[in-house]
Amino acid sequence: MKMRYTLHAIERMRQRGISREEVKACLDSPDKIIEDKESKCVKKLNDKALIVVYRIEADAVIVITACRTSKLHKYL
Repeated sequence: MKMRYTLHAIERMRQRGISREEVKACLDSPDKIIEDKESKCVKKLNDKALIVVYRIEADAVIVITACRTSKLHKYL
């Protein structure tokens, strides 16, 4: 499925040093998925968790934002 990024996601990923490859890896093989209005996938990378907020539309996965956190116990 195609991936698209909101402007907000692109800006935040740039600020936080998160690459598109990391986001794709999280979406392809998450350690955990949290369903809500928008979905979140969580993947452990080194000693931190990468959280990607996204929604699925008919033709693409829309990445809304992404961040890293050291609160592994909260998300995993």
